[in-house]
Amino acid sequence: MAATKVRMDPSFLSDAEYEAERIKSLRKYNILDTPPDGSFDHITKIAARLLNVPIAIVSLVDTNRIWFKSSTGITIQQIDRTPGLCASAILSDEIYIVENALQDPRTLANPLVAGEFGLRFYAAVPLKIRDGFNLGTLCVIDRNPRQLNADEKEILQQLAEILIDQLELRLEARNSSDRQHQLLGMVAHELKNPLTIIPVYADLIKEQAEGKEHIGQMCNHIKKASDRMSILIREVLEVARLQTNEIILTKTYFDIATIIGRVATLNLVLANAKKQKLYIDIVDNITVYADETKLSEIADNLINNAIKYSPPGAEIHLRLTASHEKAIFEVIDEGPGLTDEDKQGLFKPYTKLSARPTAGENSTGVGLSIVKLLVEAHGGLVWAENNAGKKGAVFTVGIPVLNEQVLTAPPSLSADLNTAG
Repeated sequence: MAATKVRMDPSFLSDAEYEAERIKSLRKYNILDTPPDGSFDHITKIAARLLNVPIAIVSLVDTNRIWFKSSTGITIQQIDRTPGLCASAILSDEIYIVENALQDPRTLANPLVAGEFGLRFYAAVPLKIRDGFNLGTLCVIDRNPRQLNADEKEILQQLAEILIDQLELRLEARNSSDRQHQLLGMVAHELKNPLTIIPVYADLIKEQAEGKEHIGQMCNHIKKASDRMSILIREVLEVARLQTNEIILTKTYFDIATIIGRVATLNLVLANAKKQKLYIDIVDNITVYADETKLSEIADNLINNAIKYSPPGAEIHLRLTASHEKAIFEVIDEGPGLTDEDKQGLFKPYTKLSARPTAGENSTGVGLSIVKLLVEAHGGLVWAENNAGKKGAVFTVGIPVLNEQVLTAPPSLSADLNTAG
């Protein structure tokens, strides 16, 4: 029998329990500290215009702050929770109105009223989600006392309902995406085990068919196909895992140049097979506080791609510099470069480039999406552009140097990995 999910009734909770559950619901919507969103910005602009007020805000009340998802007429992004009127407004399910803050006992001592900000009028509608908790408000503010008539109150309430719909749609879209990735991961996992058996059977058949060259060739094709499928499934599982679970970073202090050198050396066999040359240029020695394994995976993906898409005999340059408290790692290849269409879908899962591997290597279309997820988990950025005035593309990763220890080396240190050692 399927389990029935019983929704909690907030009215039966103590104040402390209610607040704990409210914060839990707020976290579930994954909206705090997200970038600006046009759909929310439109609402604050409409509210300010229709109600003829200078300031309109979509606020979310966190544990110790009030964060503004959208605002019109004010530039700050958050305030402390203690003096915030929104923290009071979410305690009620009705519209919360202060017509003249200098005469209202609820707001006389509020620093936003007594201080230079000079707040006089405040009206807010709580944003009550379907779980029954008030996450924040849609509020309008004026520096002059005023009143709202019945039509204006209805406008504010209807705009708040639109905002609530936006929050619910965002949550449902994210949950739907998570379910898709979970299903994809489950299917890939189920395919993984039988695929490991196929190469074994191919070898057995090949042994039984000694002297029959055509059967041996067919077995080789079977093994190559199963190898390609195994790689794809492994990467599908990795994307599904990264996108449905929080990426856990095990951070330590280390010299990022050491990692890049190690990964480049491991890829040297692939480069030598295509008579390519790998060069590493360490301009700055940089100590980072990051996950060594995951940064190794980022570097390996980018270097491997450069080898894969560059022609035989090409030169591939790896460059490490420091800029604005970031470690900047560049991989410069001599492939065909990127088309406009490539750039649009470059770091999305299962997107293949217009270019093809130059020696028949396998390409699954998920490696760059894994790079993006791992880089962003470190608070960094990854981007790509064509190598100006030259053939090929430049893939760049910027990782924050969180400990701010950027050690500049003496003159540029360069190495030709093909002859080193």
